Amino acid sequence: MTLIITVATPLLIVQAGDRLLTKQLKGKIQQFDEKSNKSLIYEAWNGALAISYCGKAFIRGRPTDEWIAEQLNSKIIIPTDGSDPWSLQMGSTSLHDLLTFDGVIKVLREKTSELPALEFLSHSLTIVVTGWKQKRDRIQNTIIEITRKRNSTTAEKPIGVKRLDRLKTSFFMDLVGSGHRPETESYLNAALRGVSLYKQKALPKSEAEYLTFAGEMREALAMTIKFASTIEKTVGANVHTTTFYQPFYRYPLLAETHFFSDMPHPATIITPTRTIEVHDAAVTGWTLFGAAVSAPSYLVGPTTLQGRFMTLEMNGAPPIDNVKGFFTTIPRRRV
Repeated sequence: MTLIITVATPLLIVQAGDRLLTKQLKGKIQQFDEKSNKSLIYEAWNGALAISYCGKAFIRGRPTDEWIAEQLNSKIIIPTDGSDPWSLQMGSTSLHDLLTFDGVIKVLREKTSELPALEFLSHSLTIVVTGWKQKRDRIQNTIIEITRKRNSTTAEKPIGVKRLDRLKTSFFMDLVGSGHRPETESYLNAALRGVSLYKQKALPKSEAEYLTFAGEMREALAMTIKFASTIEKTVGANVHTTTFYQPFYRYPLLAETHFFSDMPHPATIITPTRTIEVHDAAVTGWTLFGAAVSAPSYLVGPTTLQGRFMTLEMNGAPPIDNVKGFFTTIPRRRV
């Protein structure tokens, strides 16, 4: 299992999740993959979505995040020989192939419901979708859950979404996964109370103040997941975050990913001209920007991907020996 935390406010949307996969062997929990991916970003026709999941880690023999990516973009090239997708690929997706925000929800709900019951004999699956959606003449923040429980035949009602502002319904918090315990929620609430602009609805006049707020929010979610990892063995301490800034902050819409880790992740980065060994690299998730697709990768230094109306800044490990901005596919653990 895992812990996925999503907070959506009028100023900012942040989704955070750990990267650990575990398995049970002879009644004991053992680590299966500490660098698995549970994060996707999708640029829709009328919005930007951050997607994460907890529960069932493999669907029809492939990692669940790969399965989700394929449902949203059927032209993604995922090898059938067990090898990993390319870190960056350019496809033939056109504007007409892009889903709307609600179309993404519809596809994921239908595809999850269509899976045979045999897929859910041992594990449930919850997909959490958040983002900014353009609706008529306004833009709103949204959180949606899609859950398929063990031995069930269709998707279930949400289990973790909470409205923090009962009147305006513009503040949302969502916790799902094995790490969602009362003490975890208490830790998160205490951490959020220390975030300076958490309950503010209008952009501050100072850009520095706004960026500080975003950093505090990411830190609060990441530290909560790290805390959960100390009381729940199926939650990992490596945390990936996706941040969507408010659409009116700047254009193109700014999104960022960050990786919080207590341990180094050695990686081999292969470029057209050389092969580089680095002692530490961050890990990224899926980015689905129409024809431009980025698969989960190791990342050293920053790199930027540009969509139709969104700029994604991915923050990797600090540059090492003049290595920066390079990324390469993460070798996946497969069943």
